[in-house]
Amino acid sequence: MILLRLSVLVFFIGLVSSKSNKDDFELVKNGIVDLFKTKTKSDSFTKAAQSYQLPHVFREHMEKVYDNDQICTLCNIVFDLVIDEYNHGMTKEAIVDTIEYLCLSLGIETERVCNGAISINADIAFYIVENYPDIQAERVCGSVLQNFGCPTGDDFDWSIVIPPGNAAARPQLDDPSDDSFGILQLSDIHYDPYYKVNGEANCGEPVCCQEDQGEASSPETACGYWSDYRLADAPWYLVEETVRQSQTHDFDYVYYTGDIISHRVWQTTVDNNTETISKLYTFFKNSFDVPVFPIFGNHEPHPLNVWPDDQLKDDSLSVKWLFELAAKQWSDLIGQDVSETALKGGYYSVSPRPGFRVIGINGNLCYTDNWWLIFDDVDPFQQLQWLADTLKEAEDAGESVHILSHVPTGDISCLKVWSREYHRIVERFATTITGQFNGHTHRDEFHVYYNNSAPEQAVGVAFNGASVTPYDSANPSYKVYSVDQSTYTLLDYEEWTFNLTLANSRPVTETPEWYKLYSFVEAYGVNNLQAGEVDKVLYKMAEDHSLLDHYFRFYFRNGDAGIGAGCDEECRKAYLCDIAKAQFGETTQCNFFTELYDQSGAK
Repeated sequence: MILLRLSVLVFFIGLVSSKSNKDDFELVKNGIVDLFKTKTKSDSFTKAAQSYQLPHVFREHMEKVYDNDQICTLCNIVFDLVIDEYNHGMTKEAIVDTIEYLCLSLGIETERVCNGAISINADIAFYIVENYPDIQAERVCGSVLQNFGCPTGDDFDWSIVIPPGNAAARPQLDDPSDDSFGILQLSDIHYDPYYKVNGEANCGEPVCCQEDQGEASSPETACGYWSDYRLADAPWYLVEETVRQSQTHDFDYVYYTGDIISHRVWQTTVDNNTETISKLYTFFKNSFDVPVFPIFGNHEPHPLNVWPDDQLKDDSLSVKWLFELAAKQWSDLIGQDVSETALKGGYYSVSPRPGFRVIGINGNLCYTDNWWLIFDDVDPFQQLQWLADTLKEAEDAGESVHILSHVPTGDISCLKVWSREYHRIVERFATTITGQFNGHTHRDEFHVYYNNSAPEQAVGVAFNGASVTPYDSANPSYKVYSVDQSTYTLLDYEEWTFNLTLANSRPVTETPEWYKLYSFVEAYGVNNLQAGEVDKVLYKMAEDHSLLDHYFRFYFRNGDAGIGAGCDEECRKAYLCDIAKAQFGETTQCNFFTELYDQSGAK
């Protein structure tokens, strides 16, 4: 949302200014105020822009930016400034023009990216401002930039009704050696129809190697045939090759944990997204002779990230087109009708075999870049309440459940209250939920859920499917899980990948050399992937730091660009902490394991 992005822009100015001096900070702030008040591009702002170039700040990892006392204050100032000028007659066109000028003059993105991204989000921004009575800056800043601890006032504090009772007693895992089946997890393909071999890999835009970005300026910056580590997505033949290779394994189901559309975020349309999504789903249908369980990624709607309330007064902003597409194509892929809940909010529940249930949820509804959370954040599409009720029905029926979701719930961009409520569900149905699968981050990672009432008790684990796209710095990959036939417990998984540098160095007629990167059970010395076993891995990592070096390599799938810089002590502890967090803002287990790490000494 353009108004929010302007706020983020000023946050980064504030952060940089805090490292300089108060006069510099005031120059930047006053320059922006003058820009809105005078409607002219003043000398003060021109000077400020020259001093504070902020290339690609919206693409930086927010967790790398340290908290700053100025951040929340500046956000409130900018938001109030824009609303005040709009209420006093500043036209939408003038506001859009001003924000495009800010984006370009501060070097945030290229002109076409600034203008394109702002223009496709403008109508959403104005709809929220016009239809949310007396919207307050705290509501905006506290949600979009929750990682900085901005206050939200009385907003964003709601709860769902958790069915009473405790986690049900379930059958124990017996010897699974001859009684298991396979699940293939694919994630984050990000198919790029505009991929250009030998295109420019250092393009300065959110995605590179595009047909309209020209030839590479040098051999060193040329995009490889099989894609590139440097902000490149997947050409179609990489998608085909990954599926071909995956079919060398035996599996009974395919989980696709979201993100089909490329990172060309400034130029999406409903028609283009529909065509791309349909192409992939049709390919899945024709390639796999087993059920495929897909869910949405945050890139599927137009614009990306946005999931508006179903009571909109403006149908042009609706995502009904996407829900209708999913209702038909998901039902075909799964082999069961999921249209009722897919049409409601992009989620579903099916039982592919007796005693086993797969639930696909729209985890993007918690994503803080989903601007509609500002408009209505309370359990969007009533999904979490539906999830809790559906799990109660599964519990009563003695079913085991796998949950597919795109955005990890402990991610800094998952709204805190949504993350908390989801965590309550996991605690309550810890024995019914026997598997959780995420995507979104493009990283091979896992997160352990702990009981908030008894923090030493692990109650769940979510495994990330990493990504087919190398975007960025990683090798393409997929995972194959082995699952106990009677309890539906995850026994192990293997991750498969190939080295992108090597593949690109060979003739294009040669297929990549796929190899097994690792088995979780073998790499970490545990018996299976149950929460109690994975909890042991964290204790081992805190004691034997070399395991965190392995985790670091797996994180990027041995990608040359990702692992090149290595991982020092702070890096290792950051990974350990991240594994121990599955609820945003809850740091109890993070602190516990990092203390254990420090006590063990460097190893």
